Amino acid sequence: MTNIQKRFLLFGTSLPFLALLILIPFAKHLAINCIVLLITIVGTNEMAKMIKSAGIFIHVKTLTAASSILPVLTYLMVMGLLPESIILFYFLVAATLILVIPAFTMAKVQFKGIIESASASLLCLFYPGIFLTFIIRFSSFDSASIVLIVFMLTVYLNDSFAWFLGVFFGKNSKRNIFPVSPNKSLIGFAGGILASLFVTINSWIFLPHIFNGPLWSMIFLGLLAGVTTILGDLVESGIKRSTGTKDSGSIIMGRGGLLDSIDSLLLTAPVFYYLLQYAIV
Repeated sequence: MTNIQKRFLLFGTSLPFLALLILIPFAKHLAINCIVLLITIVGTNEMAKMIKSAGIFIHVKTLTAASSILPVLTYLMVMGLLPESIILFYFLVAATLILVIPAFTMAKVQFKGIIESASASLLCLFYPGIFLTFIIRFSSFDSASIVLIVFMLTVYLNDSFAWFLGVFFGKNSKRNIFPVSPNKSLIGFAGGILASLFVTINSWIFLPHIFNGPLWSMIFLGLLAGVTTILGDLVESGIKRSTGTKDSGSIIMGRGGLLDSIDSLLLTAPVFYYLLQYAIV
């Protein structure tokens, strides 16, 4: 099976499965939020292992466990069992421990590595942990199922169209736009943004009872989400290049690691959430 066939198979099976879980509203979408928890655990583990492979001292298991608490706290917040400030409080406590513990546990010869170790550990906690919590926050919307599906389509149609146009029509298009990912083409970049716009504009047309803001707000959402979707992929490409890693893992057929498959979601989730929260829904 070719890589292209693997990608089409993955796209055709994973999205319907996720849509099915999203449509189960029980307990504020507990089913899909459990998937987010699993993604957080695996994604953080992949990130920590990539960083460790670059020779940076980092506690993979501890950081994976610390990151997994974030989606749990966010879900309890959405359920109304914890205040919204709990996420910031937990992050501050975890960040403080990350900064303080090395001063007492690292050997003298490793002191010069404290800065890079602490920075890398904070990155693991923040990316993907904090970003993924915004997907759980979508459960707080009245029409959460529809919002989640529109969000997924906005991101993954962007990702798919950018890849498709880049592979089949990008040979003569300008490349090397972004040094961190030189194979990406201008036509793929433009096609991805247009796909995001297509989703958000049609959501406004066919679901006015949910997306009841002005049309310009949905156009702005589509443009911004289109850009952040592409930027999310570039951010992970930069992390992989800095650690000398080709893929974050090998768990996803035709894609590499799980982090390679969710990188486009990460920067877009908070953008989508805050625009819907304060301007559109």
